[in-house]
Amino acid sequence: MQETSVEVTFMDSVLSIRDVSIQIRNQQLLQNISFDIGEGEVVLLSGANGIGKSSLLKSILRLDNEGKTINGEIIVRGFGDILKLNSAEIQKFRSRIAYVQQRDEYAEMGNIQVKDIISESGQPSSGKMLSTSEVNDLIDEWIPRHHDNRRIFDAKSKPAKFSGGEQRLLSVLSVIATRPNAELLIVDEPLNNLDFINARNISNLINRVIRDNPQMAVLMISHCRIFPFITREIKLTPGGIEEVPGPYTCHSCFGEHDDEGFYK
Repeated sequence: MQETSVEVTFMDSVLSIRDVSIQIRNQQLLQNISFDIGEGEVVLLSGANGIGKSSLLKSILRLDNEGKTINGEIIVRGFGDILKLNSAEIQKFRSRIAYVQQRDEYAEMGNIQVKDIISESGQPSSGKMLSTSEVNDLIDEWIPRHHDNRRIFDAKSKPAKFSGGEQRLLSVLSVIATRPNAELLIVDEPLNNLDFINARNISNLINRVIRDNPQMAVLMISHCRIFPFITREIKLTPGGIEEVPGPYTCHSCFGEHDDEGFYK
């Protein structure tokens, strides 16, 4: 099948990528990428490893800019073309959207506590630091407890001692719980190296914030196809973006979900 660049336009687009090309030093990574994401859409960005999916997400956030050249337009509703924003405007933009990065970076944090991670994540958006009790309230609101009623972690827990799954759960929580009303959520590989329970917990976290905020637009990278709430899939190829036809198929390798897309 011939590879083509596909544009799907929505009157209420939250994110519009227009003829975007990315070059890192002398290497052309992506060329002539165009797509739109509308209100309430949850879009899976698929494609081969190393093709540039994460680089595209970071370019939307204007991250990792050293040696990178971006051409085209990246238009986010309420901000315009973010490639034209100055440093102060970029910081404001980042505080208004939710971004779950691919890698957790807690191993070298020593005595840093969960409270510090969540407060630091929420401060640019809320303008304040959260107390220990406020962080514990967020944890109780968003994360189910163990069967013996213990929290998976609390405000004073130290992420440097967490398992990989607990670190990933904290990363997702720290973004989603502090920006539940964001218009745009960007998620990069949320399930890397997770066990059965934490993978289901993270799927439920993302599903909940989407259901609580039906105007939110979501762009997600994941090789694990367990997310019942995906509404559309686009594929990044060497020739551009392809719209994947037909409904998204959710696999049941982590069990069955209910009618609202939640795992028990």
